[in-house]
Amino acid sequence: MIWIINGLVYGFFTALYTLVNQRYKFNGYLLGIWRGFGISFFFMPFLFFLPVPTSAYYYFLLIFQGFLIGVYDSHLFFASADYGAGPTSRVMALSALITTVFWWILTPHLFLDLLHNGTVFMSIILVLFGFTVSYWQMVQSPVSKALVLYMFPVIFAFAGMSIITKEIAMHGSNAWQGVAYYLVIATFVSGTYNTFWYIKTVKPGFKGFFRNVFAWKLVKVGLYVVSFSWALITSKTLALRIAPNPGYVIALLLTSPIFVFVLNKYSKVPDNISVKAGFSMIFFLLLLLLLVNGNYGVVD
Repeated sequence: MIWIINGLVYGFFTALYTLVNQRYKFNGYLLGIWRGFGISFFFMPFLFFLPVPTSAYYYFLLIFQGFLIGVYDSHLFFASADYGAGPTSRVMALSALITTVFWWILTPHLFLDLLHNGTVFMSIILVLFGFTVSYWQMVQSPVSKALVLYMFPVIFAFAGMSIITKEIAMHGSNAWQGVAYYLVIATFVSGTYNTFWYIKTVKPGFKGFFRNVFAWKLVKVGLYVVSFSWALITSKTLALRIAPNPGYVIALLLTSPIFVFVLNKYSKVPDNISVKAGFSMIFFLLLLLLLVNGNYGVVD
């Protein structure tokens, strides 16, 4: 049940994450620079209190994860600014199904065990399908073809991030090491990725780069993003570490529009979310949690 709690925390902080650039509309690479380097520098001292990994494969996972984070962050920030948080998050709903299928492909022996129990397997497929349809009905913002094309590679990048996060967490000697090295190395690589593309696309020059990165308005928003992004990454890593399938954690992530709705209502911001579809999604979510955590033989 701990992975469920962490998955819901992940959904809450993702709601905050998605809303940031809908309001401020900064260059997505600039926010990616702050998120990447800000988290990395803040948590770097913690590495002195943890064992140093010796596996080259582990470092490869962290570096490749950082690259995927860079792709995901910049695209999400740009899309939120240009199309809005609602349509952007709606497109990302496809990640739950894609992540689940990817994990089944990578763990064929566990998948075959699950497949032999046809009733449970088909029930999981039906629940995931119902969950995704409810999500699409809940977030009623229109989705343009341009947004789908722009976010399509991000959907697969996000699925890869979720699977690699589980691998990183499982290969760490303990939960502390898995989280800390993710927060330092992977985010540093993502910051480097966003720095490269910002310089390449904007060409601000040496002085212009530092002037833009440390503009006071961006500093305030950047610190805000860093302040909750570490919680987002930590809860995601802990959830994926013990969940049987990373796709189930991504399903929990899709509760973020509910948190957005509550926060918007509190702030008196209009929100076109369908409450009925939201309750329908929660119903399918409860069924998924019952299937996965019940004694039904779900091992993958």
